[in-house]
Amino acid sequence: MKNIATTLSSAFKKIASLFFAATALLAPAAVLAAYNGDTGLNASGGKAGFDVKTPDQLPIIIGTVIKTALGVVGVVFLVLMVYAGYIWMIARGDESKTEKAKDTIVNCVIGIIIVVGAYAITTYLVTALNPKP
Repeated sequence: MKNIATTLSSAFKKIASLFFAATALLAPAAVLAAYNGDTGLNASGGKAGFDVKTPDQLPIIIGTVIKTALGVVGVVFLVLMVYAGYIWMIARGDESKTEKAKDTIVNCVIGIIIVVGAYAITTYLVTALNPKP
């Protein structure tokens, strides 16, 4: 009886994890399917007298790429931190696993500091080299 319960529990875990993974991958596509790209804000801003930049301009495209890359780096950072925390929790006193988790956490924090520092330096240099008229 215990073997059947273990098998059912294992099957349920596999099905549940497959469901959650599919939901996480497909949910953004379902949300973005209704977006046509025009919010009307550019037209309103233009009528109000603001300098409206179209998405075809190179700085806007580069900024979008950088924001997307930073978002991916943030997700990787979060996943690695959760992974390291999980490894630390299940270490059960095993020093090698605990050290592996600590090293992963330290490396994650160093990596995110480097990325944020690089972003800050790049933003400063771009702002300094392109003064507003």
